[in-house]
Amino acid sequence: MAQEKIEIQFSPKGDAALIRAIKELDIATKRLQGQTSKYEKELRQLRKAQKRFNKVSLFGVRNLRNLGNATGKLIPKLSVLRSKLLIFSFATGLASAAVSRLTDKFAIQEKAEKSLSTALGRSSKALTNYASALQQATTFGDEEIINAQALLAAYTDDEEQIKKATKATLDLAEAKGMDLNTAADLVGKSFGSSTNALSRYGIQVDGTVGSTARLDSLTRNLSALYGGQAVAAADTFSGALQQTSNAIGDANEAIGKAFAPTIQK
Repeated sequence: MAQEKIEIQFSPKGDAALIRAIKELDIATKRLQGQTSKYEKELRQLRKAQKRFNKVSLFGVRNLRNLGNATGKLIPKLSVLRSKLLIFSFATGLASAAVSRLTDKFAIQEKAEKSLSTALGRSSKALTNYASALQQATTFGDEEIINAQALLAAYTDDEEQIKKATKATLDLAEAKGMDLNTAADLVGKSFGSSTNALSRYGIQVDGTVGSTARLDSLTRNLSALYGGQAVAAADTFSGALQQTSNAIGDANEAIGKAFAPTIQK
């Protein structure tokens, strides 16, 4: 019986691993037959590419290790820097807050004095000194008192009248638990206009608008009801605390005044 020659041919199709296996099988078959497969050169190039890739990967791993070591050394340094930055930020924040508190106190005082001089049309050392003296005897700060004087100055520019009205204003504010500006507005309107804004509090006001007689009537009747209230409030524990606070405020104003020219520059 005659033997037939059977040749098997492979066509590289399908999965990448299967394709490679078919090519290698073809190479081995051709070598057995003393022939050269067309796939040998292709596979040699593939192996070279694989080796290059492995070298690059190894180099990358080493670089990552070096980077990790460098990062590990850098972290403590960054921590120290962060701590120093936090300390610096905290210190400058405290300094800024302290300067701000001092200059704010001076700014409030300066604004009050400016309001008074604008209402009078001139500055008045006599009135600001009187405000300081009233601060020593009551619980009101001198900047509050100066603001009240500025409101009263809208109705008269006579310094003696303003002083008398100011004292009455402090007693009214303390007795009725109202802020000084509100009390000053009531006293000023009752003295400098035809409306008696104090009638609701039982205060009778007589005399020509803006006259000395009208102011005397107002202060006399107000004193009969509430006279001495402002001074009496200072003669308590809470009053002493408030006076201490006012004294500290004055010290802050003085320091803020010293800082002001530098800050303005």
